Amino acid sequence: MSKIKEILEDNKSIIAFDVDGVLAPLEYGEYNHYYANDEEWAEEIERGTDFYDDVRVVKTMKDFIDTKDINNIYVITKAMNEKEFECKIRFLTKNYGILKDNCYMVYKDNEKLDKLNEIKKITNVEDKYIVMVEDTVSILNHIMENSNYTTVHISTFMK
Repeated sequence: MSKIKEILEDNKSIIAFDVDGVLAPLEYGEYNHYYANDEEWAEEIERGTDFYDDVRVVKTMKDFIDTKDINNIYVITKAMNEKEFECKIRFLTKNYGILKDNCYMVYKDNEKLDKLNEIKKITNVEDKYIVMVEDTVSILNHIMENSNYTTVHISTFMK
């Protein structure tokens, strides 16, 4: 029987969230989940487009985070470059109150585990209380297979 909800509700838990598909809906194209391809996205970011400026907040996630000590909330997100990461940080601080210092950027999916290990060193909690909330199963599997951290698919939050 799953104890994921118990861990999520425990005040000792340090919870790290992905952004795209978790804290920000994937609604970047007019009729599609994505704007274009990765190269075009990166070019737009370099030109100064902030795709996160008018992204709506996921109410379920906002309500959940509002019940937590914001110092225990982290973000680990993949970004094309520092400009995109800064856009995400503005979105996260403005809409969720997440602390800028608790936001980590990676370039590759498997680096998310490295960032969780850094968070573990900072917080020094038992492994099961380090939680990653993610929408990509391959990332969750990598964390599950290479650590004792708790992995949570975004579908856990669906009502």
